[in-house]
Amino acid sequence: MLKDRELKRVAVVGAGLAGLTCARSLSEAGVQAVVYEKSRGVGGRLATRRADWAHYDHGAQYFTVRDPQFASFLTPLQAAGHVERWEPSMAQPIDEPWYVACPGMSSLARLQSQGLEVVFEQRVMALVPEAHQWRLQFEDTAKPLDAGRFDAVVLAVPNEQAVPLIQAWQPEWADRLSQTPMQPCWTVLLSTAALDVPWQAGSPSDSPIGWWARNDTKPGRPAREGQFDWVIQATPAWTQQHLNADKSLVTTRLVAELFHCLGVAAPTVLAQPMAHRWLYARRQSGLSGYPEGLWSAVSGIGVCGDGLTHSRVENAY
Repeated sequence: MLKDRELKRVAVVGAGLAGLTCARSLSEAGVQAVVYEKSRGVGGRLATRRADWAHYDHGAQYFTVRDPQFASFLTPLQAAGHVERWEPSMAQPIDEPWYVACPGMSSLARLQSQGLEVVFEQRVMALVPEAHQWRLQFEDTAKPLDAGRFDAVVLAVPNEQAVPLIQAWQPEWADRLSQTPMQPCWTVLLSTAALDVPWQAGSPSDSPIGWWARNDTKPGRPAREGQFDWVIQATPAWTQQHLNADKSLVTTRLVAELFHCLGVAAPTVLAQPMAHRWLYARRQSGLSGYPEGLWSAVSGIGVCGDGLTHSRVENAY
């Protein structure tokens, strides 16, 4: 294992809100932090899909503000118009304020990433100890990368992706995280002609759909006259049962179920619906006793993210 030493250079794996917040905190403390992200952009499940005809938040739908530190982080963003309250009409009452980032949920991560060093399209496959430091081993790509050595590595990825990276170095953490799987979620994005329906979001019971919303009702979203933009998210149980189903079948079933929930006949669909499968969407409920983060000063390994606590945006922060 590594010797306990001063941190000068730290690798953060994962450019979701947890990883970006960790990197920003390190940077503000005078530590060089480099973020490595396997995809082409920041945000993780703070995700916005942009099409020619609409924008859809296809990951996190909104966030609450219960934590004082998170509230302090949001205050200047609200003042600048980057964060606004969303009050959709729903059959079920909303018991606390909901907020969204503008013009899309991914905007929150982009704001948090400003000024940080983020390397995209690099999937970390292993942590290799070298001269009392860590070297990252990346997936073979057309553009191989030598990132150099780091005094520490922080993993801000879903539990299932963190486990193989820490198994050899922090086996007790790996065992613990293995017992806390993340649930999957099929999401379908749809635009229709305007409908005569009273509600703008809902969580139906006894349905394959766990959540649906009109994305165009959120502040700052582009709205087109006569067009409604829908986000449909399946329940974890239904998603698990159809995890490897064809996207067209998933889309057909969930779109039909939405129309059933709304009590409308099939309306005019304005564009080909899109489906996205989140393998690691949210932490299972009913599990407790986890810290907000894991850190070993001896090994120089840390783990953070909503997979340790609760899958709310503020928990990731």
